[in-house]
Amino acid sequence: MMLHVIRTQKNLPAAAIVDFQLLLLRKIKDGEKAITRTKEAIQSLRLEKANGRPTRERSKKITDLIKKSDNKIETYKYIIYIWKMYGDSIAFHFCDKYAIKHLLYDDSYHEKETSGFISGKEGTKMEIRLLKAAAQKNVPAVLCDLTNTLRHGDVCLLGRSDPYPIEVKKSGKLDKRGEKQIRNIREINSFFTKDEAENFRGAGPVVRHEHIGKEKHHLQAINNCIDRSYQEGTSHASPESGIHYLAITKFKQGIFDQIPGKYIHMLNLNDYKRAMNWHPYTPFHLSLSPDHLYRFINGDLSIVVIFDLQVIKRRFKNNGLHITFLQDEHWYAQISAAGNILNGGFRVSTQSFLRIAFEFQSLAWAIKQHKKHLKIFMEERDMPGRAMEIPPDWITATDPIPS
Repeated sequence: MMLHVIRTQKNLPAAAIVDFQLLLLRKIKDGEKAITRTKEAIQSLRLEKANGRPTRERSKKITDLIKKSDNKIETYKYIIYIWKMYGDSIAFHFCDKYAIKHLLYDDSYHEKETSGFISGKEGTKMEIRLLKAAAQKNVPAVLCDLTNTLRHGDVCLLGRSDPYPIEVKKSGKLDKRGEKQIRNIREINSFFTKDEAENFRGAGPVVRHEHIGKEKHHLQAINNCIDRSYQEGTSHASPESGIHYLAITKFKQGIFDQIPGKYIHMLNLNDYKRAMNWHPYTPFHLSLSPDHLYRFINGDLSIVVIFDLQVIKRRFKNNGLHITFLQDEHWYAQISAAGNILNGGFRVSTQSFLRIAFEFQSLAWAIKQHKKHLKIFMEERDMPGRAMEIPPDWITATDPIPS
């Protein structure tokens, strides 16, 4: 409910956001304590099994108890992940999501390790003081430990479209780790300020371009689809050609007969949620209405997004673009003007393309952006010093999907 208030109240004081975060902090610490208690119980059971010479019946019971306790730990981790998605939602509400994602990665473009448990962390009180100081100036901010995505800095200011991470240190002296953290934050803030970098996380030169117009989504379509599922069990919506949504509260046989297509990619969004792999996409807390949110978190509602890749390929072609679907771990597609990458083109990351599913992003809007990016790429390719060496596997890339 508080997140809904933050989203809908335009002049909400920043102090209210602080109060919400203090609630999140308590909830996350409760989850951490539950994990610690459960691990201690598991350790006691293992010691009993190893040293107590239990009977065969007791030994079997101990094994079952350990398995159940391991499952409890995974449940507590999931609950903490969901609470931290509320923290993510604060950042995504105020700042540009394409900027936020840069705070997830380390200097090698791998996911930066999380800082671990908040419980017992020495600097939390200082971070809360900074959070409150920002609120007094009516600047929204978030504790990075309350998020899954913000992994640089301790407190992140959210007063502008680009997030501004700050490292909070007790002492003026920095060890090597602290120096590296400060250096990485400076590199990120410099990139946000200049919109370019000669070398950014091992790649360069890197230039940041704005998108064309306001990003479009099909939030009303997915929420209406979910509404119908409460009566129909399984409901289907296709907000535009090539994109299908299924909302399932009770599976209905034959539903896939409504979705023709030989070349499809199906994504069960519940799998990613449960595996705690939703970040760095916009939290579903900001996409689903409050009425649907709890059902989705609890697993009573399943959401499936289906791509008809042949229809999508045809839509790219109608917009003067050729798309080759790769669908590997890193790259989802390769885009060029006429199917010949030697004449210019680029690859689209799997993370970027799947925003169409996880964020219910408009495919028409995405195609428009890709067309603009290709135009910019072609213009920049001919600039002095911007020659590009095309990898051999880009040249030979194909897919079996006819257009």
